[in-house]
Amino acid sequence: MIFVQTQNVCENEKTILMALLFAGLASAPAFAGTYFSCSAGVGLPADWEEVGYIAELKTGLALNAAIGNDFGSTKLEAAIGYQQHDWKNEDEEGSLLTGMVNGYYDFDAGSDIAPYVMAGAGIASLDVSWSTENSTSFVWQVGAGLGLKVNDNVTVDLGYRYLVPEGLECPIDHNDVSLSSHNILAGIRYSF
Repeated sequence: MIFVQTQNVCENEKTILMALLFAGLASAPAFAGTYFSCSAGVGLPADWEEVGYIAELKTGLALNAAIGNDFGSTKLEAAIGYQQHDWKNEDEEGSLLTGMVNGYYDFDAGSDIAPYVMAGAGIASLDVSWSTENSTSFVWQVGAGLGLKVNDNVTVDLGYRYLVPEGLECPIDHNDVSLSSHNILAGIRYSF
């Protein structure tokens, strides 16, 4: 019973932390340029690993949508991501829904092409086909890419992200699960 109470406190702390981060983003200074972005691509997952069980996962769909503020060479955004993967040798599937706060640093290349690096943190929710329960955990990512400016409002984005949920558990037996994904995404950013 003590373990359950401690786990609920940890989940509440994660929820409060994410709410504060999103509130901070929403109250960014008025001089920042607001943007909306969406992207799609492929997720190349590592194997699903837990005690006594390893499964190879198939390449799957990865989607991302974000709203953020552009401060010039830096950007801060709130993002929602989704990816789904099927098991290679079994009739099973799983999906990961993420809510994250991401930060970017753009390098001035003196042209309409801007290389960038990024990092983010948030919460992930894992759903699997063999359980009605889900598993929630902390998630982080790092990445890099290129922003190709089309005009004053539109930028095409090509990027790579390495996504890692930490403290993930299998929804049925609650064993620790090791899982990560290399995501390659293409998208559009529209600045207001």
